[in-house]
Amino acid sequence: MQTIDEYFKKIQEIIANSRIVASTKIEYTKVLEHEGYMQGTLTLIDGSELRILEYTSISRGKPTVLRYRFQWQTAEELIARWNNAPHHPEVESFPHHKHVKGEDKPKPSRVTSLISVLKEIEAEILSKG
Repeated sequence: MQTIDEYFKKIQEIIANSRIVASTKIEYTKVLEHEGYMQGTLTLIDGSELRILEYTSISRGKPTVLRYRFQWQTAEELIARWNNAPHHPEVESFPHHKHVKGEDKPKPSRVTSLISVLKEIEAEILSKG
């Protein structure tokens, strides 16, 4: 993978092949040949939504997610939100963290991407099926 356009194409294929995505509304913006961001909403088969913002750079053929926020929610409430906004220095994985419904404090989280978040949500939704 050499360009951001190739990365966006890979993301589009993963979304198209996902067993849990019912519809998609995502904008892909190329900032430089090797950098860009995507933002929008995936509506999932259980009626929940995954709202996404991911800024990615391609270096040496590999994508590196620089900034992200993925918010999984229903119409009424947050289910989970992954992000790397630097506002929770107390979390051991700072700045990466995850907010979870019903928990007061954010949990540690690793660097993540739309691909890994979608896999996690897919496992959760399909396990209920």
